[in-house]
Amino acid sequence: MKLYPLNLDIENKNCVVVGGGEVALRKIRGLLEAGAIVKVIAPKICAGVEELFQRGEIIWLKENFSPELLGDEIILIAATDNPEVNRLAAQSSQSQKILVNVVDKVGGNFNVPSRIRRGDFLLTLSTGANSPAFSKFVRQMLEAEFDENFGAGLKIISEYRREVKRLLPNYKARKIFWEQFLTCEIWELLKLGQLDKLEEKINHALESLRLESQNGTD
Repeated sequence: MKLYPLNLDIENKNCVVVGGGEVALRKIRGLLEAGAIVKVIAPKICAGVEELFQRGEIIWLKENFSPELLGDEIILIAATDNPEVNRLAAQSSQSQKILVNVVDKVGGNFNVPSRIRRGDFLLTLSTGANSPAFSKFVRQMLEAEFDENFGAGLKIISEYRREVKRLLPNYKARKIFWEQFLTCEIWELLKLGQLDKLEEKINHALESLRLESQNGTD
């Protein structure tokens, strides 16, 4: 199965999780991490989901799933241990043009990939639902490689984008600049956590651009 990769902005968007067990809890946490407004539909919930509800982080409808309980959600995750309930939730949601993920893979139209998140740096991994265990294995192997320095490094680089855009109004010129700047040396600085040196290198590169700009207008 060939999947189309997509990173979706769901901040402040309504999403629903059907089910209240440990699997549902993992799905809920992922949605909350992305800033979604989460509604849970389940007659019973586990302690972890109960804690989120008590803290006011989720909405809980203490009911069995019914299509009438759906509203304007953009995502539904069917995470019960009952395939028939999951199938009903998926069918009801897709008829309303809601994106659907089903934990037992029956009736959904998207998968939730394994992910490594470091601030705004997000790396996702998928096996096309063929082996979640393999996807998890690869993620665990890469987590040490992509530590918090990558998130911090991304933040530093993003803060300089506006100045690069000012100095290089042409998109193609900016593309060449970043391709020349982001080399194996920058990778090593990120791995070693030498973010001060990373910033020094960006400043040096920008100073060269300023000088070129001044010389070009003389």
